[in-house]
Amino acid sequence: MVKLLASVLSSLSAICVLFASSSSAESAWDEWHTDGGSPYDFVIVGGLSTGGTAGLALAARLSENPDQTVLVLEGGEQPDVVANYRTPGAALNLLGTVIDSGFVSIPQVTLKDRQITYHRGRTSGGSSAINGMVYGRGSSSIYNKWQELGNANWSWTDVFPLFRKSTSFLPQNLNDMDFFTYDPASFGNGPVPLTYPPWYPESSVSFIEAIGAIGVEPVQELTLGTNVGIKQIPNTITSDYQRSSSYNNYFEQAKSRPNLELRMLSQVRQIILEQQGSNFVATGVVYTDLAGGSTRNITAKKEVILSAGCHQTPQLLMLSGIGPQEILSTNGIPIYVANPNVGQNMQDHFYYSINVRVQEAASTEFLINDISRMQVAGQEYQQSHTGPLSYPGSGSTHGFQKLSKGELESLNATELIGSREDQAHIEYYWEPTFFPLLPTPQYAPRKNESYFSLTAGVLAPVARGNVSLQSNQIIDSPAINLNYMGAETDRRIAIEAFKRMRSILQQPQIQQWTIGPAGGEVSPGPAVQTDEEILEYILDTATTAYHAVGTCQMLPQDQGGVVDDRLRVYGVKGLRVVDSSIFPVVPDDHIMGPVYMVAEKAAIVIMEDWGL
Repeated sequence: MVKLLASVLSSLSAICVLFASSSSAESAWDEWHTDGGSPYDFVIVGGLSTGGTAGLALAARLSENPDQTVLVLEGGEQPDVVANYRTPGAALNLLGTVIDSGFVSIPQVTLKDRQITYHRGRTSGGSSAINGMVYGRGSSSIYNKWQELGNANWSWTDVFPLFRKSTSFLPQNLNDMDFFTYDPASFGNGPVPLTYPPWYPESSVSFIEAIGAIGVEPVQELTLGTNVGIKQIPNTITSDYQRSSSYNNYFEQAKSRPNLELRMLSQVRQIILEQQGSNFVATGVVYTDLAGGSTRNITAKKEVILSAGCHQTPQLLMLSGIGPQEILSTNGIPIYVANPNVGQNMQDHFYYSINVRVQEAASTEFLINDISRMQVAGQEYQQSHTGPLSYPGSGSTHGFQKLSKGELESLNATELIGSREDQAHIEYYWEPTFFPLLPTPQYAPRKNESYFSLTAGVLAPVARGNVSLQSNQIIDSPAINLNYMGAETDRRIAIEAFKRMRSILQQPQIQQWTIGPAGGEVSPGPAVQTDEEILEYILDTATTAYHAVGTCQMLPQDQGGVVDDRLRVYGVKGLRVVDSSIFPVVPDDHIMGPVYMVAEKAAIVIMEDWGL
């Protein structure tokens, strides 16, 4: 074992290498023993939780070369330990189960010190195994911006073929309807199946008709680079209407390959770094076999690849001695590569809703209110994979609105003018239930009543959050600071979106479904009118969209990057990151599609770099 000697930081703003004391490094090695068998060419790491959405897709692609051995270390269990996990309508029932990490943020100063629960998959396939199955890509300008920031070959022209490569569209009988549309040019013959469920609440059509009142019009397709308009969004479900995660769509097709292995219940503790000359090289990882309790190390002949997600990838880097000097020192972690940018620049969408009491036919609340009808729906899905449980529980009808330059100027959104103009700024999300599934300060949903919710998301957040450490142990979740609405621009756009939601809800297409005074609005209700009152309501109720990105951003080193445009971690050879943490700018859409794209891109650059 190479002895690591202490040195001094040359600059907090630059990446520099520091050497830890040899005694701390060598004593840690005393606990480890080498696994039997040969090393692997590529070791893909999911940290505490998962092999990840991107990780399993990447493993499948790399193992297409029979001469390359690939190991995926998975911290959780298989998703089928939870009954009905592939039932679209049961998606919300997966939250809080054994396949959900269920992180909790630190108290959020910007949200009145509330703590936000952040669900993410702790199972094969990562969050693609528990999410809402919503597929999107975002605007072409986002990826062009990635390239403008110094990332060669990441423009829309470069990545669009990879979006196509990863997906295939499965036409269904409903596709001839006005809002169940698609453009075959947007999809290829890839492993990720996209289609529409065979059942939908009638009120979703009313929403599509009503949103025209604020200038959002129906479009045929939202995945060709123009993410403005409204339509039914395709879901990652199979032709027989079951959830499709990266475990189902990528890994199951590849798992019989002798050069590919997935180890479950393998909790990665840290990356093994060795000094070779003046550089550090990632030569493997240390992990705990949760089934047997032993701690092991495994060697990577070519690369260690982190696919632990936006929260745990930076956590694992920091636990391995790669990150901000102050955080590492505070937690007693030897500093090998000091990079103050690890864990910073976190961007995420946040959601908040207006809740409306409606007739039963406009909602899916009957699945909660009436056990007998729930049983009937369960039997129908079990027999034919149709009916209400074939429909994703959180809804799939979305509108995306771009604010004009004049509108941005009127909102004093100066940070977006010029740099983030050509994209959607607000998402309107139709949910046939009371969302979020918690009482608000104004109202608690009542048994035997039905609701739907109109939800808004701010898609170009200015505020940045961060991820830090609570301890020097992987068993402790990372310290997550979301910082939602930490910028005045975000608050102003959120208030404006709230007002526009009210305009939509006042349209006759919506009012035909409502019950009670104030157009059926129960939360926040008609007492909330002024900008100050609206903001208070949003601060009381806003929650996450689970679209966190950017904590290991892909940028040039001197501009705050953690990885380069080939996803290599600065300061360490043989170490890459392949997940949403590398996004330098959050897309104006749900991020599962971009994550699959990044996995496809990573497979190409890795094989190029190794001449495979």
